[in-house]
Order: sequence, then C-alpha cells, then structure tokens
Amino acid sequence: MTSFEDLYNTYFKRVYAYIFSRVRNHAIAEDLCAASWKNAYEHWASYDEQKGEFTQWIFTIARNQTNMYWRLYWVKNVFSLAEEESNPVSAGNSPLTELEQDSFRQDLTKALGKLSARERDLVALKFYAGLNNRQIAQLSQLSESNVGTIVNRAVTKMRKWMKNYD
Repeated sequence: MTSFEDLYNTYFKRVYAYIFSRVRNHAIAEDLCAASWKNAYEHWASYDEQKGEFTQWIFTIARNQTNMYWRLYWVKNVFSLAEEESNPVSAGNSPLTELEQDSFRQDLTKALGKLSARERDLVALKFYAGLNNRQIAQLSQLSESNVGTIVNRAVTKMRKWMKNYD
C-alpha cells in the first residue's frame, strides 16, 4: 500500500484545484483542502483499497467538505465571497495580454456560475480535478454515460456563452 505522504504529494494539487473551482477563493480553498486532508489522515486506518480507489475516496472527502462549507454559508448568510485573487503580472506578458487573460477568467467564472450546481460539480471533477467519467460516476452515483452527457452539455452551454473566445 502506498504511504499517505506519497498520496498527499500526488493528489494535493488536484484536490486543491477541485475545491478552488467550487469556491473561487484561495483562502477558503486552502482551508477546505487542509480540512479534507486532515479528515483523510484521521481516517486513513479505515481506508480500504478493496472498496475503491484512493482517488474516489479523497475526492469524496473534498466534495463533502466543500458541500458542508456551502451549506453553512447559505444557512448563516454572514460571509461574503471574496473576489478571486488576481495573479500577479507574469514576466514576459504584456499588460494587454494579462488584461485579456483576466477578462477570460472572469467570463469563464460567470459561465460556470450559470450552470446548475450538479453541472458545475461534474465539470469541476472532470476538468479541475482531472477525474475520468468512470471515477466521477462512482463519486456521483450516476452512470458513466450520464456523466459524459451532462459534462458534454455543460461544456456546450459554456462554449455558447463564451463564443467571443472561439
């Protein structure tokens, strides 16, 4: 069995990217990612490879942490989402290029926001977490073909909304 540390090093960035795609705030994503890995570590002894791959296990934990955050957010309705931290201007990129990239990111965030919660979740698992349809199906309790159909339709909608970037 692979060590927890090896799995952490392998999957940390993907788990963080998935969570960030759901909350769009670096500080919150860091907190939720830390909570997810803490939860996984605390329950590491109960993880059973025979019941499923580590990928499904850790993304289920991350998904549950993120869903819990949103439930608390809406129930309390106290916190406000901070805007996504803007990336510093990269060396070699002109300010115009940075402005275009920032505009694209904002439009992409808006397009993601227009999707249903289920579509957003599946798109995030597919493109931010890098899971395949089989893994997503196991996590979401949908069939592989249903996952593929939902993701395809969501991407088609987003392309339509972002037609200026073709």
